[in-house]
Amino acid sequence: MTDRTIFDCYCGVGGISLGAEMAGYKVIGGVDADAVAIESYAEVFGSLAGTCENLLEHSASQILKQLGISRGDVDVLVGGPPCQPYSVNNHQRGTADKRCLLVMRFLEFASVLKPRWVLMENVPGLLSIDDGEFFATIVRSLRARGYKTDFQVLDAARFGVPQHRQRLVLLGSREKTEPASILKSLHAHKSHSTTVGEAIGDLPDETAASSRYTAPPTNSFQKTMRNGMNGTVTAHQCAKLRPVNLKRISHVLPGGNWRDIPRRLLPAGMKRARLSDHTTRYGRLLPDQPAFTMLTKCDPHWGCFVHPTQDRVLSVREAARIQSIPDRVRLHGTLTDQYRHVGNAVPPLMAKAILEELV
Repeated sequence: MTDRTIFDCYCGVGGISLGAEMAGYKVIGGVDADAVAIESYAEVFGSLAGTCENLLEHSASQILKQLGISRGDVDVLVGGPPCQPYSVNNHQRGTADKRCLLVMRFLEFASVLKPRWVLMENVPGLLSIDDGEFFATIVRSLRARGYKTDFQVLDAARFGVPQHRQRLVLLGSREKTEPASILKSLHAHKSHSTTVGEAIGDLPDETAASSRYTAPPTNSFQKTMRNGMNGTVTAHQCAKLRPVNLKRISHVLPGGNWRDIPRRLLPAGMKRARLSDHTTRYGRLLPDQPAFTMLTKCDPHWGCFVHPTQDRVLSVREAARIQSIPDRVRLHGTLTDQYRHVGNAVPPLMAKAILEELV
């Protein structure tokens, strides 16, 4: 039996591709506009697999010709078009954002390749843009291309990812299998809930761009993350906090947040906040629970990103672990780049669980 194949649009550092590889697929290509992310992707999947192109400027046909990929080569087209135009955290969200055209480019790849399956991942906010009409247009476009479709909002924590992360999954099929039955099964799926402590407990206490593991893996998640590594952990460094932020988080206990900080130390805006507001800001993670959603910055003012026992934010490698990105993925670029690449990724263990269902 030949390998099932995938092509990954908006691949970033390869979250879906890594999950596909775990599920036994052959990754034959990926495309993204971020050259630094593609550098990380190509190290994992080969220099010929990843290409850096702006999909607003080049057609699907042009990119696939450049990669030598033709109709019939791809079983599953996957992709997570940039989510910022749809995120509820974006107060200017909407279809006026030109990045919304990237979804249409994804559909163009489906037209050219005609894969057996199409898998698109995004934020749940995509459902409500233009009162749902934008998403309805995507569904109609897939059906016009011959795909049966269904969608579901899934929590990554159900699939062993040490993080509660709600993601919209749209599935299209040209096979007999109904997408609805697959998504129903995935929605009911419940694996062991990996905790923050289980995810990062074997990493060194001291952070550095490159160091060595100081303890052996103690659980299956850690073993999976360290598979293929020779004893060196990379990207285990974190953003430095200003002295005032260090004072603030020193008052926060595990599971606590900004409400634990003395009023005199709070930012001016938060002194006016109600106690029920901003419940994750300046939050310290609980070691015995999954994390909250990883974002593109581990900034305590954005959410719950403080280490369970140390007065610092999560390192890039710890954030990657919470996304279930294996340690063998070397993250390139500045610290800001690395956090962004991790936060934008699809959790590989979630992708693996979905792709294993496609037969």
